[in-house]
Amino acid sequence: MTESTFDFIRNNMAGTPFHQWLLPELVAVSDEESSVTVRLVIRPELGNSAERTDLHGGIVAALIDIAGHAAAAAKVRHSVPTIDMRVDYLRPANGTEIIAVATVVKLGRTISLVDTRLTNDQNKLVAVGRASYVTG
Repeated sequence: MTESTFDFIRNNMAGTPFHQWLLPELVAVSDEESSVTVRLVIRPELGNSAERTDLHGGIVAALIDIAGHAAAAAKVRHSVPTIDMRVDYLRPANGTEIIAVATVVKLGRTISLVDTRLTNDQNKLVAVGRASYVTG
């Protein structure tokens, strides 16, 4: 029996030691929209301050990369190294969770481009990212 795309991505994410600490959760894989959705529960150790519940910017960037990688890998069915990434931070990422939706913009033979939108639990956009991955 062939492994589903969802199972492939979930297993790929679970095999990364950093992800085992961060605990991103794969929520959905949409072949029709070439997108994936990844959820991250906000925990105190992911914050940028002991007094606030805002996520550290590095965690925001990591989730953008994780979701972007998952979207590209879902299309080619293998891991894809990141070669470039940009993040625009729009507001503090706080609340109980953040959701990343990554969509493949272009799937090339060698390089692919993925856009990712991060929203908080109030559905407010907190960051956007664009990354390119080696897919060939």
